[in-house]
Amino acid sequence: MRRVHLTPGSFPQRALLQGFEGGAVFTAERDGRFYVIQDEGTLADFLSDEDLAGLELTKVLEFETAAERSAYIRERGWDSPRRATGAGEGE
Repeated sequence: MRRVHLTPGSFPQRALLQGFEGGAVFTAERDGRFYVIQDEGTLADFLSDEDLAGLELTKVLEFETAAERSAYIRERGWDSPRRATGAGEGE
C-alpha cells in the first residue's frame, strides 16, 4: 500500500464502501491497481479557514492487489455495514 497524490475526482467510477458523518470511503480500480479513497471533505463546511489549514481531508491509497486492499478494508471494519444510531437506541 502506498499513498498517492490523486483526488476523488480522478475516479469517476468509484464505488461507495461506507458513508459516515463528515465523509465517506470509496473503492476504485484504475490501470490494474486497486484504491481506497477516504473523503472527509464534508467536514470543510463546518470548519473555519484557520481550522482547515494543514488538514488533508482526502486520502487516496493504492494497492497492488485486490486481496491487499480487501485486507486493509477488513482491518478497519469497513467490510460490514455500519449500524445507524439514533434516538431510542438501546431501549
